[in-house]
Amino acid sequence: MKVLFVSRYVDPYPIGGNKNVYLQAQSLKRDFGTNVEILTWPNNDLWTGPIPQSTSLDQPLTVERAGLAYHVFRAPERFDLPAGGAELSENDWEEAVGLGIQFLSSLNPSIVHLQHRHGLWWILESAQRLGIATVYTNHDWGIACMRTVLVMGDNSLCDGVVVPRKCAHCIRSGRSTIAGRMNEALVSNPLGELLAQMAIELPLLGKAIRKRGIVTQKAETRTQIHHQRATRVLNRLSHCFTPSRFGATFFSRLGCPPDRISVMPWYYDPINPTKNLNANQPFTITYIGRVSPEKGVDLIFSALEALGECEPVLLRIAGANESAYCSRLKKQYPATVSIHSVEWRGWSKVEPLFQTTDVTIIPSQWVDNTPLSLIEALAYRTPVIATRVPPIEELLVEGETGFMADYGSVDSLADAIRRAVNNKSRIRGGSIMFPSMLGLKEYMAEVARVYRSILIDQKNQCISNGR
Repeated sequence: MKVLFVSRYVDPYPIGGNKNVYLQAQSLKRDFGTNVEILTWPNNDLWTGPIPQSTSLDQPLTVERAGLAYHVFRAPERFDLPAGGAELSENDWEEAVGLGIQFLSSLNPSIVHLQHRHGLWWILESAQRLGIATVYTNHDWGIACMRTVLVMGDNSLCDGVVVPRKCAHCIRSGRSTIAGRMNEALVSNPLGELLAQMAIELPLLGKAIRKRGIVTQKAETRTQIHHQRATRVLNRLSHCFTPSRFGATFFSRLGCPPDRISVMPWYYDPINPTKNLNANQPFTITYIGRVSPEKGVDLIFSALEALGECEPVLLRIAGANESAYCSRLKKQYPATVSIHSVEWRGWSKVEPLFQTTDVTIIPSQWVDNTPLSLIEALAYRTPVIATRVPPIEELLVEGETGFMADYGSVDSLADAIRRAVNNKSRIRGGSIMFPSMLGLKEYMAEVARVYRSILIDQKNQCISNGR
């Protein structure tokens, strides 16, 4: 058995990200003797290793890093669309699928396992056309939601039901700039759509159009094409791993057979879950992750400003980036917010953070797909203040392991923080019952079992067909 992981964000030494995919591959090789390799297109991600120097569509560059074989390729930028509503043309889709067929024919895997699907999910169709078994682990919702976050264009949460007409309305209403609205208006007219499609075929003009995310088909057409592609590849999956029951329902609605879906929250192996809180330490709230708008970090500061009567707390922000959003928050709240203290930690080791915090906070502004920081918190026996969205709600018990806040509500988040602070004695007393989290080896044991089952089914199918 040879398993080929296909994914972005696979660097074994990432700065500002986790090693989830790498650790899974490493465990398969180390703990289960699986021949596993990784195929990646490191376009605008955290890859720090070598990349091919040519953009020609030849065989990938093969390198070994941290004990794993990586196959690194470059592809036309037009294959990697920004989130928000663009869709590959039929010619580009077929070219991408053909590229995948070329790579897979050379690498010859028994199973293709797609993880981070950004700019890469056409590889599922490539494998399926070759008769190779396909497995998918979802890290977000972008294989079906063209906005990727399951947040509607009017900023309300989506119910997870993907229907082309509904999605088209969502995408149009989400085009917030004048240029975006003008673009949608242009392609909604048959003549404008024709002119846009002619313009994108011109070499220089077409490159500029793609770079700016300009669309050349009306929203109804784009969402219909995307839906057809998603349902086609999901229906043919050999298996789907998803961290939540919400995810299982989401993918089954899109045609993935329910008996081929495994609900498995992410794994985590705490090194030492023992708390090390100083009795005189203020109530400590820790945020761990990217400092970006969809993570809702600004809401934490607004909630602390709106907290009213409450003992002073210490807010620690473990994470950073170079964005204007992050820089603005650091400038606005360098050391305090109202009566509360702020520490900007940058990217830090998580174990000391969990050992010395009362709660972690996850104020997500999207349908967060069971964030790894949630699993880490529960593994370290740390309660969580979090947005009330389905995947997160499944793992938290209100007033015990979690203090939930309504999506987008500063007042509700302030109330969740207040309830957590009021439970300080219980939180520090160690009497809260936490769920058991799977360790990495336990998680991958089930993945390896599914792989074996897939290959046995394939063999039996071949025998029954007389091959």
